[in-house]
Amino acid sequence: MLSKCNVSRRQFLRLAGLAAITNWAQPVLGGDSMKNSVKMPLIKLSGTPGDVGRGWGKSMAGNIHQGLNRILSVVHDVHGTSRTEALSFAMKLWPAARQFDPELEPFVRGLATGAGMGLEEAWATRCGLELLFVNSGLAAMCTTLAGTGQATADGQAIMGQNIDWFTDTPIALVHITRSDGLRQLVLPLLGLGEYTLNSAGLGCCLNGVSAMQPHLEPKISMGAYLPRAMRQTDMTKARRLLEQASRGIVAVTLADAKGGLLCIESTLDDYEVLQPRNGLLTHANNYRTPRFQAVDGCRMIFPDSQARTARMDELTAGLAGKLTPGTLGRALTDHQGYPNAICRHPDPAVPPGLQAQSLGSFIMLPSQGAMLVAAGNPCTHEYVRYEV
Repeated sequence: MLSKCNVSRRQFLRLAGLAAITNWAQPVLGGDSMKNSVKMPLIKLSGTPGDVGRGWGKSMAGNIHQGLNRILSVVHDVHGTSRTEALSFAMKLWPAARQFDPELEPFVRGLATGAGMGLEEAWATRCGLELLFVNSGLAAMCTTLAGTGQATADGQAIMGQNIDWFTDTPIALVHITRSDGLRQLVLPLLGLGEYTLNSAGLGCCLNGVSAMQPHLEPKISMGAYLPRAMRQTDMTKARRLLEQASRGIVAVTLADAKGGLLCIESTLDDYEVLQPRNGLLTHANNYRTPRFQAVDGCRMIFPDSQARTARMDELTAGLAGKLTPGTLGRALTDHQGYPNAICRHPDPAVPPGLQAQSLGSFIMLPSQGAMLVAAGNPCTHEYVRYEV
């Protein structure tokens, strides 16, 4: 268990506001001239897992070191845990992770070589959520909206979310061509999760959840099970992997090019599959499964997740049959509850090192093989289209 410092979880969460291709790339959703149109640099990688890992590490070395230092700094501020202790904790998750996914070890070793860091550091860059959340009651406060069928204007699946985390955490955009021919567009929040759309039309959104079960720990790190799930070419296989391994760190929403849509929500010892209602799915950082609410850390510790969930439900109430990239994008700019809103902004009452904001925002269109990405708060940054 990670040790604690004198910053209480409740105080920290209330202060921090944390709950959550070189193809055509042009501003979309109306081209608002008042917004910044920023095209994120696209990093192209290909080959074996080791090749991709080395390329990933070499091309993003500065961001990877910055992301690792950022997450370890927060772990120290919140838990009083040293860098050595945090890296040691991450390595406890390594044996089960590499056994679960045979491609993981060559990728992480390649990442370490490319970035000029040790294996422990490279693996820790993929265990940020576990370092913060295990036995801590912390949760990352992002908000997701997804729809399909009767909810959307064209009957196809669409989903999106804001990426809310500590300010100055680097994000990137990566295009991967695997040796088996599968292509992936990946938005890695370095040290945390990877928002992925692949060429088979499978995409994911991620929302941190916190199960208050101090006698339990995750068996397999998200840094192992999520990449493996997102290499699948159909939702059924990805769903089975997530049902097997996803436990209590994130709720994973999946959508595909056939119009499929579901969410895997889990505690540390159980899971539930959430289906759309009237074609719509929304998720923040509180559990939506009634039987999980007894262990829901966000309900007790950080109530703005429920407020954001309620607000997103309210916004979607009038979108039946009208959910499009434009209407979804407008929902993601909502400021009710500012600064701790769906579109999150730094809270001036929070110490600079613990402030959070929407670092970026994305909308996935699986049937088109496209991801629309805003490289900052969606209220001030235009969405730019990238294709897998």
